[in-house]
Amino acid sequence: MDRITARLAELEALGAPPSPHALFVPGRIEVLGKHTDYAGGESLTCASTHGFVAFVHPWDAPVLRLEDLARGQTAELDFSDPRPQASWQVYPAAVLRRVVRHFGAPKHGVRIVMASDLPSASGMSSSSALVVTVLLALLGEHEGPLPFENRADLAGFGGAVESGADWRDLPGDAGVGTKGGSQDHTAILCGAEGHLSLFGYHPITCHERVAWPQDQVFVVAGSGVKARKTGEALERYNRVSWRAAEVARLFGADIDRHFRHLGGMMGEPDFDRESLRWAITDDDLWDRFQQFERETSHVLPEALRAINEGDWARFGAATAESQQMAADWLGNQVPETESLVRLAIENGAHAASSFGAGFGGAVWAVVPRAQKESFTAAWQAAFHTAFPAQEGRSVFLNDEPGAPAWTSSAGVLGGRISS
Repeated sequence: MDRITARLAELEALGAPPSPHALFVPGRIEVLGKHTDYAGGESLTCASTHGFVAFVHPWDAPVLRLEDLARGQTAELDFSDPRPQASWQVYPAAVLRRVVRHFGAPKHGVRIVMASDLPSASGMSSSSALVVTVLLALLGEHEGPLPFENRADLAGFGGAVESGADWRDLPGDAGVGTKGGSQDHTAILCGAEGHLSLFGYHPITCHERVAWPQDQVFVVAGSGVKARKTGEALERYNRVSWRAAEVARLFGADIDRHFRHLGGMMGEPDFDRESLRWAITDDDLWDRFQQFERETSHVLPEALRAINEGDWARFGAATAESQQMAADWLGNQVPETESLVRLAIENGAHAASSFGAGFGGAVWAVVPRAQKESFTAAWQAAFHTAFPAQEGRSVFLNDEPGAPAWTSSAGVLGGRISS
């Protein structure tokens, strides 16, 4: 709470008028579980200590007004026709559209004055953090009944808003264009400070929490290659999702069943790898299945055992396998992220992995807390030597499992929605 209070004070210092309705919404670190959430698998995540802080105020006009003081950006989205005028506005527009359609417009305009210390398009889920920030702000100003009983419900709805999926009996729409899941929203809303959490997503369930050792930290490097989800990058991201769905569809067609995702397919009593291989002739699809199977059935259990036992060599081996599968079977790596992983290990990290959507973004490294400054300096210097063009674009920061989203109001995460 002290860290959140300090961040809100910094927001006031930037010129934001304080409000009784204040928010903190973190980003997230995906430790392991690459592209597994929407495919019916699990992932190991935590909330970041970095994120959005915001004050929410009434506004005279029937609009959602966003003022990003850190980046000097302002937007107004009309309640009746929220049309984004810039790429980043696609996310708040998607939230506003769904909230108004399902629950009605707020009785007054809503002004969000905010700032974030998350690097944008870095893989730390700044876009999903923005979605949750706007969602909490709008729902906090809503006076009617809401269908959310807990944070997991809200995370599931946030994921559906972003992907455009239905949520329970509430029909979806186009979303923001990405066909992902609710991993990011779940880590942001349901994580536990000082712990990594193993979540499943169909439905959202926390299967295990493991305490993060106080003598270790994450050092996160934003590669400088933006992990965008628009244009060609959107097509590449959605193809990773499509490949998972297509494997389940082909096996289902072969045995005359329907499966929502790979996890459901693998849980079928009649499932076996040999039958699946007969149903799939495309090696690219087979690779996607192998990545999902190995990540969920081997990498995640191995990593959890290693953390619980303090066996960092074993944790590093599991992480290295996950990273290799991302390069070989997901095909979502770029030279910068692959180099960051290699250079982290060469400079003494226990383990390192790229995370997020891929095709750019960030890499985390686990190092002893006492060595974080010297490691960060060495890692950064080695990366800039290898990729001098990224020197002004890359970002290096320290992190650890942080607190989930928080609001000062008694509404959305207080009286009407329990923890």
